[in-house]
Amino acid sequence: MNQKFRNRFLLAAFIALVFITCNQADKKDDATKPADSTGAAKPAADKPATVPDAIAAAPNLYKVLADTMGIRILEVTYNPGDSSALHSHPDYAIYCLAGGTAAFYTKDGTKMDADMKSGTIMIHPAELHSVKNTGKSVIKVILFEVNRPMGNVAMDAALDATKVAGGLYTKIADTLGIRVVQINYKPGQASAMHAHPDVALYVTDAGKAEFTSKDGKKMVMDMKAGMTMIGPADTHSVKNIGTTTMKAILVEVSRPVK
Repeated sequence: MNQKFRNRFLLAAFIALVFITCNQADKKDDATKPADSTGAAKPAADKPATVPDAIAAAPNLYKVLADTMGIRILEVTYNPGDSSALHSHPDYAIYCLAGGTAAFYTKDGTKMDADMKSGTIMIHPAELHSVKNTGKSVIKVILFEVNRPMGNVAMDAALDATKVAGGLYTKIADTLGIRVVQINYKPGQASAMHAHPDVALYVTDAGKAEFTSKDGKKMVMDMKAGMTMIGPADTHSVKNIGTTTMKAILVEVSRPVK
């Protein structure tokens, strides 16, 4: 009986010794293995910082009026003293409804003071900045942001609205594939058939417009002040069938064709 006990004791001790030895060898191997460079857990500092867009950074200052086809129209309102966090814009056009004094800060903290006058129209390339209203008046702006998906339609240059109906469509700014056109139709005025690429529209002075497509179909639309629209490339003629002068800001967006 004692002999059996001793044999069992020696067998258990041998098994324990083998287990301990293997376990230590595994730990040694792990210590000499290089760190896993593809591991999911990485320090946050290794990840590139993402700058939010204006709506995400300052939803109290930027309001979306329309958003489709890679074009977004924003209403921007900065009361005196208001400021936004750093944010991003793609290429954009700006129409200043109510001017004032503002300070723009770049990502590296560089400051640029701007005297924004009512009625000013500008086109800017994509950029990062923060903004502060440093004046005593409310600044109000309509912002047309433009992203660049491929287009489907190439506009016929011979049907350019500013050439076909130059008295009704006046080019204000044209760069970066964005053109800002001032529309002005007095009562009874009509344009010849013309074309636009993808567009964004902001109505400044109300009127009633009759649109006629190239196949002869007509559509009447009440153009109310402050109304915004985004539309695909189109060919049409327009007539002001109302009793008031109709005015609007038209932002035409040229895109590479597929």
